[in-house]
Amino acid sequence: MFTGVLLLTLAGVAEKILGVILKIPLSGYLGSEGMGYFNSAYNIFSTFYTVSVTGLPIATSIMVSKSRSRGRKLEVSHIFRVSLLLFLIVGIIGSGIMFFGADTIATLIDKNNNSPYCIQAIAPILLLICVSSSIRGFFQGHQNMLPSAVSEFLDAFGKCALGIFFGGYAVTHGYSVEVSAAAAIAGIVIGHLFGMGFLIIAKCVAKPDYSYLGIEIDEQNTESYRSICKKMLLIAVPITLSSLALGLTSTIDTFTIMNVLKTDNAMGLYGDYTTLAVTLYRLPHALIVPISSSLTPALAAAIASRNEKKIKVTLFSAFKITAVLSIPCAIGMGVLARPIISLIFGRSYSAEIIGQTAPLLSVLSVATFLMAMLTITSSVLQSYGKQNLPVISMSCGTVVKLILNIVLISNFGIIGAPIATAASYFVMVALNFIFVIKYSDINAGIFKAFLPPLLAMICCVPVTVGSFMLYAKFLPSEALATILSVLTTALVYLFALFITKAFTKDDIMMLPKGQKIYKKLVQLKLME
Repeated sequence: MFTGVLLLTLAGVAEKILGVILKIPLSGYLGSEGMGYFNSAYNIFSTFYTVSVTGLPIATSIMVSKSRSRGRKLEVSHIFRVSLLLFLIVGIIGSGIMFFGADTIATLIDKNNNSPYCIQAIAPILLLICVSSSIRGFFQGHQNMLPSAVSEFLDAFGKCALGIFFGGYAVTHGYSVEVSAAAAIAGIVIGHLFGMGFLIIAKCVAKPDYSYLGIEIDEQNTESYRSICKKMLLIAVPITLSSLALGLTSTIDTFTIMNVLKTDNAMGLYGDYTTLAVTLYRLPHALIVPISSSLTPALAAAIASRNEKKIKVTLFSAFKITAVLSIPCAIGMGVLARPIISLIFGRSYSAEIIGQTAPLLSVLSVATFLMAMLTITSSVLQSYGKQNLPVISMSCGTVVKLILNIVLISNFGIIGAPIATAASYFVMVALNFIFVIKYSDINAGIFKAFLPPLLAMICCVPVTVGSFMLYAKFLPSEALATILSVLTTALVYLFALFITKAFTKDDIMMLPKGQKIYKKLVQLKLME
């Protein structure tokens, strides 16, 4: 499991970094208003994207993993065929709605919105992503994360390079800001062909290995296509609905901020908020998605084989790693919000805009940890066949988000949006944890997994603040001071994790080359 997590984590981090790199020059080309058009279209796409690809890849990976654990090779092949057909149908419908309904969608966002070009430009990517996601689900069901990781990197590289090129070309040749934003999005769509092409080639040459499972291979028995389709939809639909939380919070912001804010620069404020604060708060999510992607098929296979020990080890390790990664990201981003924004976007935005946006990121940093917990708890419930329960959590959280957005933004301005986001995630996570404790093979003792990283990070907060102030005082560049402060905090945090005994021998042994890592840690007297 953890080799797959590592591969997807590296690819996810690369994708997020390249996504930020994409927005740095684009924000310089397009300005606050242009990024508002760009982000409004991209957030609408994100919701359609979630509907199109979230549930079916997970359903495919779960069903492939279970059939593979029983040696049913022919059934695995049939599952992929059904998955691909369903993906094509969903992709065609989703792309069609976005392309032909672009004017209506843009009007709902803002009566004066000129972004239908952006929405139409991004529409074809849904169909392309659906094809990619079907193949990714197949490989992840075999617990082979390498094709997914490579394709994600190629996707990110292609979208970054072509998005910047197309957007820059349009601006330098005098096109309007909304057309230039649409051109940048068109580059992103074309860039996705890099990753999709690799996946198609990988699937054509793939020969999945069943021999190491030590079971008899069944190449004759399989359920009917109709039965497979029915089971896939029963798994995929609830998962899709429960996974809409991230997309819906952004979509609610898109439709409410510019309609509730009664200011002339509402589009600019929305563009600054979504480009600077939202982009950075989502960055750590790249570390968590690989864990959930690997957790679901691995845990489903362990449950199917009734391996109690493997179930408990997998659950506890997943929660612990999620806490170790998400807690420092949330606290660090909250403490160093302004320096971090300045470090990344300082050349494209004024100090005044950065100062206004920093408090928004500080509030959103709380949601970084909550979003990580929501992702993992939803994966656990899905693995236990309780995929309907996160739908309840998501529905309650979405209602909270919508109500608070309207009330808080109308009374306190755009700061109400991140407060509403954090509150909605808290509701969703609280409900998910109640369901996990009730229905899974885990109890309230799971919260012990959060205590060591939380204590370690709390101890590091003075280090973060103190080191930044010290570096900023003696170094000529605030950017360099920010980088050194983050690195210093990371080293102290890692050391504190071993002091608080956050890691056990079993945790280390599950990592790639765990034996060598453990021996080295013992030599350094960091573990016994």
